[in-house]
Amino acid sequence: MPSARRAHVPYRLLAALTSALCLLMGLLFIVAFLDRVLFQVFARPLFDTNYWGYYILAFAGSALLAWGGSLIAVVRRPEETAGVGTATAAALIAGSIVRLLAWYSGEFRAAADPFRLEAGVLALVALAFVWLRPAQGNRV
Repeated sequence: MPSARRAHVPYRLLAALTSALCLLMGLLFIVAFLDRVLFQVFARPLFDTNYWGYYILAFAGSALLAWGGSLIAVVRRPEETAGVGTATAAALIAGSIVRLLAWYSGEFRAAADPFRLEAGVLALVALAFVWLRPAQGNRV
């Protein structure tokens, strides 16, 4: 029987890496918003969009920070927070479908290959969240 510290190491590692990516991207999106709206520190904008795009970036950044924080709970207690992993898998599958629809539509023809690659990577990470999820014990 593995110790509690060493249990579910692949699942914890997957959650930790996903959390770090969510936190990093969320922080980047919020910094991009603050740069264009308040301070304009960078010589060029981080994203080529208008003020509505920066508003959406800030909102998405906030959501990514919350998601990353939730995944930290998964790293700490994977048995009690398996629902966060399931929700993460569902969100990654939705993101994969959106990228495939963007690729299929032809509107994003210049970025066709990266969309297919991203869709595949997101689907694989979602499957990893499902396959590596800890077994649920009997709950009363």
